[in-house]
Amino acid sequence: MIQQHEVRSCLGLFLLGLLLTLCARSAPAAEPPKLPEGLAMPEQSTSMPTFELPDPDGNPVRSADLQGKVVVVRFWASW
Repeated sequence: MIQQHEVRSCLGLFLLGLLLTLCARSAPAAEPPKLPEGLAMPEQSTSMPTFELPDPDGNPVRSADLQGKVVVVRFWASW
């Protein structure tokens, strides 16, 4: 049998989800972020340069194989 506190928890989560959904729909559209001084958007889109590199298992990865896919590039450095 469902206990009263479980019903309250479920109802609270439902109301929170409903509130977040309604707030997101009524929020005005934000302006795109402004670029820092000295940076500018390219006049035309550029494509990724062609490359072929090995993955951790030694298999080749080609830029042509990634066309049309979402690619996340993670840069890091240790100075």
